[in-house]
Amino acid sequence: MALLKGTIQYIETKHPEVNDFKYWDQLQDLVSDMEHMMADASLLNMANNLSKEDVDLIALIKGIHCGYMSQAVLQQIDFSLFIEPGCEAFFSYYNCDPRKIKQALINLIKNAFEAVTPGNYIHINLSCLFGDDDTPSKLSIQVSNSGLPIPEDEIKTIFTPFVTYKKGGTGVGLAVVKKIIDLHYGSVTVASDEDATTFTILLPL
Repeated sequence: MALLKGTIQYIETKHPEVNDFKYWDQLQDLVSDMEHMMADASLLNMANNLSKEDVDLIALIKGIHCGYMSQAVLQQIDFSLFIEPGCEAFFSYYNCDPRKIKQALINLIKNAFEAVTPGNYIHINLSCLFGDDDTPSKLSIQVSNSGLPIPEDEIKTIFTPFVTYKKGGTGVGLAVVKKIIDLHYGSVTVASDEDATTFTILLPL
């Protein structure tokens, strides 16, 4: 791909008149799209490798939340983080790959920011699910946003690699989320209606 881009740049340098050709811009766009798809495919493959350690997920998620606050202000979005009382200890010491979990959460939050308009909200909610013996069995991380709902036919393939309904999208971001969470023996689901779109990650304890 680098060779192809280099060749195109060389041709432009030696023959600037090619910029007047009818399909020259389309060719450059096609090469750029191919480059992005290859990068995303590489990211999808890299998601296979985990490097686990004991992680403070609350600190990790607070860091992501803080990092996106300026964008929330710019887009006039209500961007909040809620931690269910009593669950802090279970989130504060969790064995996982922090870089991969961070990537998965960033992908979901980025996806939410692309879906909202001024006046909408994005909420991150951390809670625990309890088993039959009333002890926590799973961590729940939800990313919800208001705005237009996702059509039902799109939800069916939303985690399928390289399937996208976004202009300029590659269909890899949510596929990476699913692969990362699957490797942690968890699950990720989505529900969408007129009120909100909510992605829910469940991680086993």
